Amino acid sequence: MGHLALAAATSHVGAIVKNADADPAVSGVLHDAWRRLDAEIAAARLDAVVVVATDHYETFGLENYPAFCLGMAEEHEGWAEFGNPGGTVAGRPEVAGALLEGLTSRGFDLARSHTMALDHSFTVPLAKLPAAAAAGVVPLFVNCNTAPLPTLRRCLDLGAALRATVRELPGDVRVGVLGTGGLSHWVGLPRFGDINPEFDGRLLGLLERGAADEVLTWDDASILDEAGNGALEIRTWLVAAGAAGGPARVHAYRPMPAWTVGIGIASFEVAS
Repeated sequence: MGHLALAAATSHVGAIVKNADADPAVSGVLHDAWRRLDAEIAAARLDAVVVVATDHYETFGLENYPAFCLGMAEEHEGWAEFGNPGGTVAGRPEVAGALLEGLTSRGFDLARSHTMALDHSFTVPLAKLPAAAAAGVVPLFVNCNTAPLPTLRRCLDLGAALRATVRELPGDVRVGVLGTGGLSHWVGLPRFGDINPEFDGRLLGLLERGAADEVLTWDDASILDEAGNGALEIRTWLVAAGAAGGPARVHAYRPMPAWTVGIGIASFEVAS
């Protein structure tokens, strides 16, 4: 049987790598946290990492915009849009195919792509966490920006279904789940550059207490008002939390004005 060996989540803004040395007193703490998380990923000896992220109209447009899409390519190419990381990363199509079958049987009708390219929401975390890239990835796209969005509950439930599906994989495959997105930030809006540490702290506090269910009482209008359209990406954190089934351990959180985002980095305890 398969083993869900790790679950984690991180922010993914492109400035993390494009302006890495900004405000070193703050960014240094975050870079240290990514190094610790990378060591944790390496120690988990993963055979594949499901990277749960969104897209910023690079791969998906209004001619075809799924709620969820699983990447099934042998190799995934990065867009390298606006100077973000590009290159290629190995896929894990056999794992992806088994996950697709198991999730479908659990009522999640995911789209699939055999040519899915990755924007910075995938490539920035993989650049900061090379152990995840080395394990090979199964990209899982979640619509976080084009209404109607999948509900917060649907994302948490998808994570739980992912955990159950991984445990039914044949052999002794070891799988990790990495959610990427958020936290508070406003993209292309008059409040661009604003950060709401209170919102971010409330979210992280709930996850640390293993109370992800309480996030489901929030609505998108309130999230948008309090923490910006970029905070709608907490859906990816909920998938990771649902997959883990246990509380989070926050490696670091800092409001990072130089990157225009509240940056969070966390691991989750995987329930037995």
